[in-house]
Amino acid sequence: MQPSLTGAQTIVTPDQHVLSLNVQPHFFTLADNFTHRYSFDGEGRLIGAFREGINYRRGLRGDVLRKQSLAPGQKLRHRLNQDERQTFLHEMVTHMSHLAGQLEAAQQPALKDWLERILAWDVPRLEAERKRFDAVYKPISILPPDHYQAVVVQATEGCSWNRCTFCTLYHDRPFRIKGTDELCQHIHQVQALLGRGMGLRNAIFLGDANALIIPQPRLRELLEVVQREFALGAGNALRGIYAFLDIFGAERKSVADYRELREAQVRRIYLGLETGDPEVFGLLNKPGSPAACVEVVQAIKAAGISVGVILLAGAGGERLAAQHVANSLSIVGAMGLGEGDLVYLSPLMVPDDSPYLAQLRDANSQPLDEQAIEVQLAHLKAGLKTRVDPAAKVVLYHLSEFIY
Repeated sequence: MQPSLTGAQTIVTPDQHVLSLNVQPHFFTLADNFTHRYSFDGEGRLIGAFREGINYRRGLRGDVLRKQSLAPGQKLRHRLNQDERQTFLHEMVTHMSHLAGQLEAAQQPALKDWLERILAWDVPRLEAERKRFDAVYKPISILPPDHYQAVVVQATEGCSWNRCTFCTLYHDRPFRIKGTDELCQHIHQVQALLGRGMGLRNAIFLGDANALIIPQPRLRELLEVVQREFALGAGNALRGIYAFLDIFGAERKSVADYRELREAQVRRIYLGLETGDPEVFGLLNKPGSPAACVEVVQAIKAAGISVGVILLAGAGGERLAAQHVANSLSIVGAMGLGEGDLVYLSPLMVPDDSPYLAQLRDANSQPLDEQAIEVQLAHLKAGLKTRVDPAAKVVLYHLSEFIY
């Protein structure tokens, strides 16, 4: 591609379509008459679209999330089913084929390489990515929102606790830790799957649920594999390693251990506090305690690593709502969060057969409805503004928006 093409430009085609292009080394975006927009990674795979006021995001596995604003503060989130997804992809491929013809007629030969990459992905090939993905990864159940564009490396599979009453994300697999050779092979498969799409990825996320519970000597070896295979360091666009860690696992590491992780380029650790109230904590069957989480966060920060703390809006239901909010604000306020730290507020979502709901009934409490959860989110957000350094970010974490 000609270097002069890089950047944004507008082209008026012979049939008077106004096409807006943004061409970068690692992605390509094309908008048609400001009503349709498509984005592609370096391999030419669709990663996002905007059509008739509706946003679509396509994950590496091929899942498509539709998100539509209904009113201020109201969004409709829907993961397309197979028929919906294939209809959407067929419409996109047909439209892109037409736009490619318009660009050719407008004499834009410098776009040939990008357009050939994009048009090589018909619907069957796009759908076949699901099998390629599943051959590389166990299901990627959840990530923090700031790492939806990370390179996920599954050093572990599953969750070593896997008994929280509200969570079923890892019930489909046993917990296990990979060896160095297996991890190296896994990384090579990940790199092959991403291909030129690697250029859009901004960090390494070490999976699965609580990968940093790995005993320190073995964790050190696995992190060395990650650093070597991705050439982490100065000049690399990947800005370090990030991971989840459960509170009970965190208690087993010292400040010196965390300093060692910092030297291995671990930049932020995410902890599912969920609630600062001991009674609600017990209903969730979380290991450890809210007080222990404060100690863990302070140890992690003393080592120079940032933290992401997750709170569940709605935990404990109606009867325990006030103490959940008050004690959560108190616990998070005691952590000393600052620049580089995050607090994620996540609406509690549990399946109908969750043991948590039975626990809630036994505690003479009822789940909060959607409106009450929104009110609690607002109370938590407002309370955190007075308890947490303004340099720390407070962000919504909606599980229904996750695809990878």
